[in-house]
Order: sequence, then structure tokens, then C-alpha cells
Amino acid sequence: MFKKERFSRMDTFPLCSLCQEQFTLKGPVPYLLPCLHAVCETCVTSAAGGVISCSTCERKVNLTDTSLQKDAVREKEIFHLTVKHRPTVLLCTHEDDGNQAVCWCQDCEEFLCEYCQNTHNSFKATKKHGVHTLAEIEPSKIDGHPFCSIHKYYPLDRFDRDCKILICDRCRREDHVYHDVEDVTVVADASKQQIEHHEQAMSLLQTRQQSQIERIGKDIEVTEGTCTTLKKTIRQTFHSLRAQLDEKEKECLGDVAGRTKQIKNNLQDLQSRFNDNQTRGSGASEYIKKTLKYASKIDMLTLDKVLGDETQNCIDSVPPNYETPILALNMEKLDDLKAKISSIDSISKLGPASEDGTVRGQAVPDDAKGNKDKREIACLQSDVQQDPNCTGIMETAVSGTAPVTYHLLETTALDKAPIILQCIHLKYDSGAFNLDYVNVNSEGELVNRRPDTRLSRQGRLKTYCGTCSTSPLPRTGYPQYWEMIARLRLNSTLRGTRSVLETGICRRDVLDRIELVGGQNHSYSLTVSQCPTHGGICRNLWKKRKHVLHLPVTLVNMEQYNTLHYGVVYDDARKKIAFVDVKENKLMVALDNVDSSQPLWPMFGVYNQDDVIVSMSLVVGRDIDMTQEKKLMITRALQAQQPHTP
Repeated sequence: MFKKERFSRMDTFPLCSLCQEQFTLKGPVPYLLPCLHAVCETCVTSAAGGVISCSTCERKVNLTDTSLQKDAVREKEIFHLTVKHRPTVLLCTHEDDGNQAVCWCQDCEEFLCEYCQNTHNSFKATKKHGVHTLAEIEPSKIDGHPFCSIHKYYPLDRFDRDCKILICDRCRREDHVYHDVEDVTVVADASKQQIEHHEQAMSLLQTRQQSQIERIGKDIEVTEGTCTTLKKTIRQTFHSLRAQLDEKEKECLGDVAGRTKQIKNNLQDLQSRFNDNQTRGSGASEYIKKTLKYASKIDMLTLDKVLGDETQNCIDSVPPNYETPILALNMEKLDDLKAKISSIDSISKLGPASEDGTVRGQAVPDDAKGNKDKREIACLQSDVQQDPNCTGIMETAVSGTAPVTYHLLETTALDKAPIILQCIHLKYDSGAFNLDYVNVNSEGELVNRRPDTRLSRQGRLKTYCGTCSTSPLPRTGYPQYWEMIARLRLNSTLRGTRSVLETGICRRDVLDRIELVGGQNHSYSLTVSQCPTHGGICRNLWKKRKHVLHLPVTLVNMEQYNTLHYGVVYDDARKKIAFVDVKENKLMVALDNVDSSQPLWPMFGVYNQDDVIVSMSLVVGRDIDMTQEKKLMITRALQAQQPHTP
């Protein structure tokens, strides 16, 4: 029993994906492959031709094109497992006197024997260090506090986004004074949030694939059962036709057996593909969990991209949904067999059949409109039901909230499943709008007029001339869509670049810096304003700090009310945002590389109460008129490979 327990503990240590040797605390350093498996330093340095072939997933890595980083997560895992299962191999590293270690100093990153521990605790400089006994060491206590190599005793607590390195406070004031520097905790927390998002995506992927694997297994059983039933039916039919039908009976039996073998081979091949992807995803998912358990803030920064790439690779490699094959026998031909023995077609095409596997008449084509609609609805139901953020089908809502409406968008690629579009429900935050410039009236419209009644100023915007939604955009993995309708009338001629209205998305920390969000970092917006170039009203599209595009607005009569109708498409999975002109049925712009590392808030502004009257209302959820033209426009925006401008 002791040997069994000892073997189990040894087996918990990770292995090199090439030589299959266990990693040890003082052995060859593990390096991280793009597939998230580990390879030891010995195998890296001795790789033939500079190419490593991972024996776990059989993916090849060319070391001349790919720079491997040390696997900090597995190093900490090995450290923790050694402390937990092999404490007797740990010797004091403070004096290298060969004594058995009894504790670990987190600040010095050293093992201490009992004598060195007493000495360590007696010195003023080290007595406040984080010292833990071996039994107390947990993953969170493994990390030390790295100090600057230039300025000794200054901790590396800043991250320079321009140089992509960690720096200390003194570096910040000297060589990096004009760089984009942020607290390392803030940057690491953002990376951790992204890695947690990868974990959620992998968990959802694993659930979906497991469902498909189980479904394929059941289909194989059903196909075998149907095959048995059909063989029995064929034997009974041909027995009644006596000897002259023996040859046809054998032919039909062969058809059933051949079609059964074909279906089973296809299903087993598809099942094998799902199993392979499940195994690959399990490895990636396990490593992501280890990362969240063992990785330091610095590790989070270096692992964010490679984990994101592998997560996306796992998602992209999932086989497409398939149609359940049905084995069916054409009974109409068998009934007429005596008269038309030579024209019988024993096995029907894949299509509808009765419970016993037989059909009467011709099989319905797969591309018939009725079946297509059923397949679309089934696809929508399957994806929506497996979405952890939803509770129903077509229209869903958490208790107490308005429903989310779903629409299917046909893609241009034949091998791609339809895109599920969410028409989410947004509301103006009536407790946040700027009391000095705007108001939300009784009809729920945002107007560029001050409220008539006195309201509390606590928690409200103080600079931005508008408001935001009651909550940030949810991260559902599906494209989201909403619209706004604005009615405006000019009281006098606008001068300069006076603004009329604005809508888009931004981070909450930039929302209340100035009157307009457009032109600020972490923002993506549409601003309608006076344009000196065109001598009229123009639509200005902004991406972060960059002015992307401006388009003239056609107004009928400036002294009467004019209506503007715009839509916003946001896809956190594709990192895209697009703005459409609903009245003109026109895609204005589609922007890539949207930074969604932090929550993004829909925002709405109305301006210039002296010269113009503006009222803006939201069109959301089931109230959106989702025409076929609008679907095509949204699909084009989502599938654009580069930023699209007309």
C-alpha cells in the first residue's frame, strides 16, 4: 500500500512532452510550447534541426521562428509538489550546509534550516520577512517580491507599456518619465480577467463538445438498432417472394450493410475528431487553471497572449455541427416489388423516416425550406441553451429584466454556421445624467434640456453632456445590437464645430473627463456635429484617439424636425464595433481590435441647448425591426477582415 501511495505521489509531477522524464525541482528547466505542453531544457537544446515535435499532441514547433519562454507556472507547480510530497530532498540554501530545510522565506526566496531560521529572525533587516513552514506553503505564498536590478531594494511595481517591461518607482521618475506607465497590479488584474475569460470559453467549449460526443454515441446505437430492424423487414419481404427474389434480397441486405457501415464510419470519424479536440481542450483548460492557481502577476502578463491564442485555436478547430443520419427503407417500392422487381430502390436517401426506420414515398430533400427553417431554429436553440448567460430560447430574460431577442444571420461561407445576434435591452441611467445640460423625460427620451425638478447630484456625471446605460455590455460571446433614434431642430445656425449628439461605447474611467467622449482613448463613438468643411451637419466616427471618418448628413429642412436613425453592432468575441445608418441602410464603418480588457459602457450625449433641440430615444430588444437588408448589413460588418469604410 505504501508503494502504491508513493507511486501516486510521484505520478503527480508533470512530464516532459518529448523525453517523458519527470520534472524535478533542481532538474532541467521546463519551457512552454505554444500548445501549452512543456518540454525540458535538455530536449530544447538538443532538438534535431531546430524542430520540436510535441509527442502529446503531435504539433511541431520550429525554434528558429518561435522563441520559447520558461514555463513559470509549471516551475511553481514543481516547487509546490516537491514541498508537499518530497520535503526530505529540500536542503538549506542560505548557508548550503546540507542541513534539512524546515521553512521557506518568501522575500529572500530561500529554504532555511532550523539554525538559519533563528539567525534570520534575529536580524532587523529580515525578521519581518514572510517565513512559512513547509506545511504552510501554498501556491499564493511561493511568489517573492522582485526588486529592480538597477536600483537595489526598489520593488518592480510598475509596468511600462511602451517598453513592455517591469520597472521600479525610481526608473519611472528617471528614464521612463514620458512613457505610458501603469501600476503592475492593475495591468496584471486585467490580464487575469482575460485569462479567466479564456477559462470560461474553454469550459463552455468542453461542455458543448461533450454533448456532441454523447449525441454521436447515441446515434451510433440508434443506427445499429435501425439496421437490425431493417434487416428483419427485408428478410420477411423477400421470403414472401420466394426463390426468384433471393438475388434482390441479397442486394438489398448488402445495401443496408454498406450504408450502415458508411454511416458508422462517418460517425466514428466525427466522434474521433471531437475526442481529439476534447483531449486537446482538456490539456489547455487544465493549464489555464494551473495558471490561475500558480502564476504570479508577472506570469499573467507573459501568458495572456499565448493562452488566448491556444484558446482561440481550440475553439476554431471544433468540427461543424452535423445532421443526424437516418437509415430508412423505401417500403413503397417493396409493396410494388412483384410488378417492378428491376426498379426497386431498397435504401432511401438520408431523410425522414418512421420509428421503425421505414418511409413511404420519396424522401424530403435536405434543402427544402421547411427543413432549413427547422435546422436554423434547432441550431439557435442548441447554442442559446448552452449559453450560461441565457435561460431560454429566442427571447430570454433573467427574472425582473426585459427579454433579449435573438436573430440568425446567414454567413457567406457555406461551411460556417449562422451567426446568432443578440438584440440586448439597454436603458438610460437616469441616476447618472448631467443635471446641468440634459434630462431624461417622462417618455424615456434623452433631451438637451435641464430638468424642471430638483434632483440629487450624488453619483452623477459632472462634465459629460449626457448619460450612460445602467450597466456595461455583457460578455456573452455573441454579437450585440441596439439602435437610437434622434429628432432634432435647429433654432439658429450652428457655428464652428458645435456638436449635436453622440453615441458609442467607452470605458467608464474616460466617460466624464470632457464634454465629448469621441477622440479619447478607450472609446469608439459616432458624433453628429457642425462641419466647416462641408458647411453643414456631419457624422464623425472615432476610434480611440483617432478620427476615422466623417460623412455629411442629409437634412430636409433645418427649421423643422429631422430624424436620424443609427445602429451599433458590438462583438466582444471578434473585438469589433460597427455603426450603421438605418435610414440609409448603410454600413458607415466597421472597426477591429476593440480593447475589451475592461468593461465597456454604451454612452449617449446631446448638446448645444441654445441652438438646437435634440431628443434621443433607444430602440432595443423585440422593438427592433430586423429586416433582411439589415441582417445582411450587420453580417457584412462582422465578417469584414479589415476596418471597413465606404
